[in-house]
Amino acid sequence: MPFFGSERVDIAGRSEETGARRPGREPGREGRPLRGSAVMALFTVLLGGVPLDSAAAQEPRPAAGEAVDLRGRVIDQAGVQAGAGAPVPGARVILEDLGRTARTDGQGTFRFSEVPEGSWTVRAEAAGFRTETMTVEVGAPGEGAVEVELSFSERFFEAAELVASVSPLENPVGYQPAQALDREQLARRMGPSLGTILDGEPGVAMRTMGSAPARPVIRGFDGDRVLVLENGERMGDLSETAADHAVSLDPLAMKRVEVVRGPASLLYGASALGGVVNLLTADIPDGWSRGWSGSVATQGASVNRGAAASGDVTYGTDHWAATSRLSLRETSDLRTPEARLPGTHLSSLDGQVGLAREQGGLRVGGSFSFTDRTYGIPEAIEDEDEEVFVEMERQAAQGFLNWRPQSPGAVKGLELRVSGTRFFQREIEQEFELSEEGRSGQIRRLIDEDIELEFLQHSATSTATLRHGALGPVGEGAVGVHLWGRNLDVGGEEAFTPGARRGTAGVFTFQEVPLSESLRFQVGARGEGQWTRTLSNDDFPESDERRSSAAFSGSVGLHWTPRPGWEVGGQLARAHRTPMVEELYADGPHLGAGAFEVGDPALPDEVGHGMDLFVRGGNDRLGFELAGFLNRINDFVAFQPTGEVDPASELPIFHYEATDARMSGGEVTLYARLPMGLQVEGGFDYVRGDRVGGITDGVPLPSVPPFRTRLELRYEGDRFWVGTTVRGVAKQGRVAPQEDPTSGYLLWDGDAGVRLDPDRGRHTLIVQVENATNRLYRDHLSRVEERGFPMPGRNVAVSYRLRF
Repeated sequence: MPFFGSERVDIAGRSEETGARRPGREPGREGRPLRGSAVMALFTVLLGGVPLDSAAAQEPRPAAGEAVDLRGRVIDQAGVQAGAGAPVPGARVILEDLGRTARTDGQGTFRFSEVPEGSWTVRAEAAGFRTETMTVEVGAPGEGAVEVELSFSERFFEAAELVASVSPLENPVGYQPAQALDREQLARRMGPSLGTILDGEPGVAMRTMGSAPARPVIRGFDGDRVLVLENGERMGDLSETAADHAVSLDPLAMKRVEVVRGPASLLYGASALGGVVNLLTADIPDGWSRGWSGSVATQGASVNRGAAASGDVTYGTDHWAATSRLSLRETSDLRTPEARLPGTHLSSLDGQVGLAREQGGLRVGGSFSFTDRTYGIPEAIEDEDEEVFVEMERQAAQGFLNWRPQSPGAVKGLELRVSGTRFFQREIEQEFELSEEGRSGQIRRLIDEDIELEFLQHSATSTATLRHGALGPVGEGAVGVHLWGRNLDVGGEEAFTPGARRGTAGVFTFQEVPLSESLRFQVGARGEGQWTRTLSNDDFPESDERRSSAAFSGSVGLHWTPRPGWEVGGQLARAHRTPMVEELYADGPHLGAGAFEVGDPALPDEVGHGMDLFVRGGNDRLGFELAGFLNRINDFVAFQPTGEVDPASELPIFHYEATDARMSGGEVTLYARLPMGLQVEGGFDYVRGDRVGGITDGVPLPSVPPFRTRLELRYEGDRFWVGTTVRGVAKQGRVAPQEDPTSGYLLWDGDAGVRLDPDRGRHTLIVQVENATNRLYRDHLSRVEERGFPMPGRNVAVSYRLRF
């Protein structure tokens, strides 16, 4: 919801506390929960084993009694939509002469402790604003703390929100539509997965196969055409490859989610034809105060009798910070208006430790995280004879370096991101028999268990970006290098693809040319080499296929701000995607996905040419956003149902086949802020997907979202809020051959929350109702037995969060 809410979006993405993660069973260990000692060890290492105080003590400090605190607040005096005087969270405040750095909290405040007597220069920076500098006189210790206020009086541009993922520059300007959800907005959604949280956002739908394996679909694009990133790098899981594969990050761990609609290959790799979802966490601390801080959160939901709990803690000194989080989520099967849907349970455990150091213009840090999850795959309503579930585990290490010179010139900064991941997943089928046993009635007895599929993937990715200042006509820009590699082994009794080893190396440049005070021109290019080699297994013993390609992506764009609060942006982009291993070599039943998949080794690379245009405008009362797109993709790989059934597995047969395609559509969002704190927002989005050329010209593509509309009425106060949303989804009768249509439906949702201490915002209680009328409906993008089963019924969820 790009315009909703009375408070300003965290433009730097750094104003919130550390996020937390989730629950589960530990894959590969017969579903036994992790022992409590392991959990305690996690916190012990962080909180007791890291000599933070000794590290801080090595910093030069004035003698006791010779220094005072310097406290202050950063505000926005140029705000139109946020309102003059609004606090600026996440601003970077530098005490230049002492080389010390702090970041503002959610109320825009900051603090430097033990500042010596003297005259000091304080500088404040935040994305979207011109840097402000002031001189502060600090008196003798007996005069007490010094209070200051820094005001941003001029913006580069006025926008409803700034999304860092659209650009590698420090002050990102959008050339294509994008939106972001901060931590409070994520908390209000309370979904168990990324897909359920983003479903209903403009241009964003959900591919679902139960609550756990739910993944966002952007403008009709799915799979690896939509990159899901963690802190700007690939996650190293398999969520893009099949409907039954889940995103391996719990919403409780996310502090911010950014969505870029439209081709984003230039910055993130050749396959991002549809867009990017960037999941930002606080695993590597990015702004902290001295001492201890953290949060504790709990959630409960009725539709699946689910419960979740999370906690995070951060300890900071002037230059060091360490953080840790732990979360747990347990749910049973979903309840639909008809009956319980077996195979939709979820159990997950997540944890993390991280460390960062910032001094002067250099910030470095690293983190280690793990995910341990078990979730079911739905097969049939109230089917007690068979169960399919997935065990997943992921361990990831991330590193980060950001250098910004104290006096930027030709070089404005260097950023390096590194990530390495081990990912293991297996799909297990269990068969049961029902028996009568005395007064207890029918009971289930396990009679067989098979590991149908097993994946083991090791991957590494890294991006280095050098930002530069003005060079001739170029105002500022960036050049970068990206490396990515993975090794995937596939096993199990029904391995339907060989394994694969894949490597990618690319270079890119992004340049911005200011044509006037209000008009900017952007040009970018990316060259990438890709290599793939298949790896044999028991089902593909002779497999040793090799494939390589050179990919070129590029974009040109314009951004115009005709007046404060108004933006016009447009982009022409070229993207290039190499088919996945499943699309090339699949040949067998995929039990978890409920399909017999058949690939084609002769599939060519996809090449897409896209055009995006958006207009956004408004003031503190009224506003709108209009966005349109047109994409032409040569050799688009469609997952096409054939209408046939494999006799051995009794699964429907799907072919991966290439066809030229066209995707077009748009999104409209309108909002109004009424007297007495009332807000109204509405909008709609539409996608049309067609085959292009030949005898199939104009034939619809499969799995295209239907027309959707929404209307929201909300009251936002300092202490509490309450809102209701009506979502309408039209009938999808424009379907591909052998694809079933779905009926339209109307859903009513609501939520309310209270800040128990609004001045400090420490305690927050939220209540949410979804599908309040218990409407029976089927989602066109559901992959549960060809959309044969209904979606979840009425759900009442409650969450509480404590910040300290």
